[in-house]
Amino acid sequence: MSSTELTLDQRDIRFAAQEWLKIGQLSESEKFAEFDQDTLDLMVQEGIRFAIDVVSPTRSESDREGCRIEDGRVKVPKCLHEPYQQSYELGWASMGVSQEYGGMGAPATLVLIVNEAMNGANLGLSMFFGLTTGAADLIDTYGSDSLKQKYVAKMYQGKFTGTMCLSEPQAGSDVGAGTTSAESVEDGVYKIKGSKCWISSGDSDLGENVIHAVLARVKGAPDGTKGLSLFVVPHTRVNDDGSLGDWNDVTVVSIEDKLGIHASPTAVLNFGENDDCLGWIIGEEGQGISSMFLMMNGARIYTGLIGLALGGAAYENAKTYAQERVQGINISKIRDPDAPRVTIVEHPAVRLNLINMKAKVEAMRALLYYTVFQLDLELIAKTDEERQKAQNMVDLLTPMCKGWCTEVGLDVVQVGIQVLGGVGYTKDFPMEQLYRDARIAPIYEGTTDIQALDLVGRKMLQQGGMLFQQLMERFSQLIGKHSEHPELGGVFKTFEAYCETLYETSMGSQEVIKTRGMEGVALYATPFLMFFSSVTAGSLLLEQAVLAAEKLTQIKAEKGIGDLSDSSFLKENEDALFYANKIKTTRYFVEVIIPQFDALLAGGKKQNYDALEITF
Repeated sequence: MSSTELTLDQRDIRFAAQEWLKIGQLSESEKFAEFDQDTLDLMVQEGIRFAIDVVSPTRSESDREGCRIEDGRVKVPKCLHEPYQQSYELGWASMGVSQEYGGMGAPATLVLIVNEAMNGANLGLSMFFGLTTGAADLIDTYGSDSLKQKYVAKMYQGKFTGTMCLSEPQAGSDVGAGTTSAESVEDGVYKIKGSKCWISSGDSDLGENVIHAVLARVKGAPDGTKGLSLFVVPHTRVNDDGSLGDWNDVTVVSIEDKLGIHASPTAVLNFGENDDCLGWIIGEEGQGISSMFLMMNGARIYTGLIGLALGGAAYENAKTYAQERVQGINISKIRDPDAPRVTIVEHPAVRLNLINMKAKVEAMRALLYYTVFQLDLELIAKTDEERQKAQNMVDLLTPMCKGWCTEVGLDVVQVGIQVLGGVGYTKDFPMEQLYRDARIAPIYEGTTDIQALDLVGRKMLQQGGMLFQQLMERFSQLIGKHSEHPELGGVFKTFEAYCETLYETSMGSQEVIKTRGMEGVALYATPFLMFFSSVTAGSLLLEQAVLAAEKLTQIKAEKGIGDLSDSSFLKENEDALFYANKIKTTRYFVEVIIPQFDALLAGGKKQNYDALEITF
């Protein structure tokens, strides 16, 4: 495999999905009965192959060509049209869609795995799929029968694309400050007037029409988020028979000239410049934000997936390059004038960079896979208690997936550039584009700081702190079960200390509120999110490491191997090598990486509030 190509760690993907989560168990339910393990394996294999063979070749070309406006409409790079059509024709863009609408009705975990590959192959293209599905889900869940009939099937089939229109020039994270207005003209139909910005995939020529999900304030509604309603606003009106009608007074003002994701147009849109833009309400007046959260929560998890997908691609790329690039001699032979030149993977500093990348990628994959698996468990739960428990996990972990994975994924990519050195900074290798594309992820769909406030100010307080206690109990059970593990016992003791720090920090926030108010808590909310997320990811890696140790013991018994001092055995046995590496990677994550995130809390532990008092 050339270091200029993109690939994925399919062995870790299979391990996480099949051996650890055991997603094949989903087929025991009526809902996913047809998705047995063999079917899941085949779909993962074929989905990844499609991403690598069909989508990945468009990555650099679409980045170079970018998007442009012609005659008031956005033209996307030509190379995207064919893979876009194939993605829908073959079902990869609509895997999770109900069979009622022509989709596969696949488990969310399977959809996530394939989308990890699609995002890594070409993020700009895959964004169209997620946004369209999200907007269609909104209409299907909250829209009237007539709206469903007009839009949903065509959106799920890719004939129409979709967007989410929240932000305005004066209303970014503060969405309640939006001024786009809606005036009722007849039952369920409103005139929309205003401007929206930062609209991902805001317009394109990939489909026949663009369907915008727009937040607007009905005249007379209260200020803030409580006054916002949600509307279907098509670029071109759709007649009752499904044919396209007149232009709906939606204008593409401009598209942003961005650092990355050049294949995805980020648009500024004006609605109603000619006072002729119609929107059809989704749900009830004043329920726009609560309805939009259906799309936003899913979008936040899938934005976290960007961190994993691009970070994972960067790690695989850096590893391959390090195995190919000959430079210098082995440091142990520094005094030998005849020492042969070696590949840079033999240099300790490069190896340290690679294990940092590997550990963080596997931790992101564990956190995201586990979170999305809870969505599947929620759907097939046999009791209300099981359903609520799964939902609690999703609620609590969503800001971690979005905040932590995007930040960590970006860090992994930048380390990858360092591994490649100067060539990593050039367009001859994919690393620089991966970095440019990854840089947006910590910003949109709610910045990392917003996710931290959501975690500390909402999620940890829900149900009287039940969500937090549920996760802490999970940590406690894991430690209690494996604290004396023959190989990992010491790692569990280290992990236990960080759980204690986590608990003490969370409990100490009440005292901070008394002395410094909520601004004192908010000051270190982001470091807390980063630490909490790393501990959570560490717990999942520990689960994997215990399983890996069991698998390794089985292999040793089958092969009659007493210990692994003979490294030749690991070289000859891929599974044994994988499990041994999983254990080492987990140990490194817990003992070296979690402390890095703990260090971010130093200011909070010392009650340093200088940032609130200094004059800037």
